[in-house]
Amino acid sequence: MKNIVLSMILIIGLVSFAAKANDVDELEKILGVEADVKITLGPGMLGLANLFTKDEPEAQAILAGLRDLSISVYELKDSVDATKLAGWLQTTVDSLSRKGLLEIVKIADGDERVHVLAKVNGTKLSDITVLVYTPGDEFVYISMDGDIDANKVQQVTKNFDININGLNAMSLSL
Repeated sequence: MKNIVLSMILIIGLVSFAAKANDVDELEKILGVEADVKITLGPGMLGLANLFTKDEPEAQAILAGLRDLSISVYELKDSVDATKLAGWLQTTVDSLSRKGLLEIVKIADGDERVHVLAKVNGTKLSDITVLVYTPGDEFVYISMDGDIDANKVQQVTKNFDININGLNAMSLSL
């Protein structure tokens, strides 16, 4: 029985990883470029980052809750098909919403788009995804796995002022 449960967890993890890889492949096809900056930090590297921030307890408090952090930045050299990108963004947001993530920030200013989604439990955020598209400039895709206490984020940023279902300590400075 224990082997069956472990096998199911492994399969779910692989399917989730494959789905994200397909999302990134489709995104890169629409954007017409690969990521100029790609940072992927697992638990080991996040632990090392935590060591380098030992003099910054607020930063350590945020890093301590993360299990995985992935950042991809795409510099956009050519025009992007805004219709295809808008479709990809909507499909991605819908897919994440079906997985229980709440869209806590949505900004649409002309073709510029910002989406921040996360699972929200009181002041705890988990499974955070940030998507930022600035036409003619860049596209940023950030994915964080783990738990972040919004109260600790407030200590670091001091700029947040968003009240979502009692999550009044969190805000986002864009």
